[in-house]
Amino acid sequence: MLLGIETSGEVSSVALVRDGRERSGRSFESRMKLNQFLTMHIADMLEASGGASQISGIAVGIGPGSFTGVRMGVAAAKAMAHALDVPLVGVSTPEALVASLHLREGYTVCVLQTARAGEVYMTLLTTGDGGLAREVAPTQVLRLAKALKVAEDIFGGAPDFLCGDAACEHCGPVQGVFENCHVAHERCQMPRAAEVARIGEAHISEADPQAAYNLRPRYVRLSQAEREHGVDLNLR
Repeated sequence: MLLGIETSGEVSSVALVRDGRERSGRSFESRMKLNQFLTMHIADMLEASGGASQISGIAVGIGPGSFTGVRMGVAAAKAMAHALDVPLVGVSTPEALVASLHLREGYTVCVLQTARAGEVYMTLLTTGDGGLAREVAPTQVLRLAKALKVAEDIFGGAPDFLCGDAACEHCGPVQGVFENCHVAHERCQMPRAAEVARIGEAHISEADPQAAYNLRPRYVRLSQAEREHGVDLNLR
């Protein structure tokens, strides 16, 4: 089974997936509590599922998202991959969000995630074989109006779908610009560990053998310390 870990948002989750099917999973509030609950939920889930020996690989969400949350998730995944000697893959949050839509091949999707300071993380993707998504441009941090304009320019028109917490929060303004674009249901606004694990299954054979040592979170903007105090934390 593959263990999935997703900690980029206010609700985190862990899951066990085999052959694309979720065998066990847990979601929990992670704001200010992730350090208390993440490893506890992983341990409890593994104990109920036959122990850590059942794990053949680990997939972890690498962001963008909460700086602290993503760091904790990646750190826990790297420690477990090293201890269990199993392959580890990082999965982008936008790819996990699109996977939850279960779309056929050939759709365009704009993922909008809350980035604070009145901005959003915007990632543009197209769906491919098996519903897996491919990013067609680097994630950008933009004001909402600018993000929609950039999406329209790159896609040559409105995307087929929008998803992510910022897409749901700003559904009215979004549909004012893209009248025929479908905004995904609220249940698809947060990435899930099960989707991270399913994507991980597709890529586990290509896993970097040194990922337990060198996998890094995917940061798009500077941390608060770097922005406000000019500290170089070498995070990106």
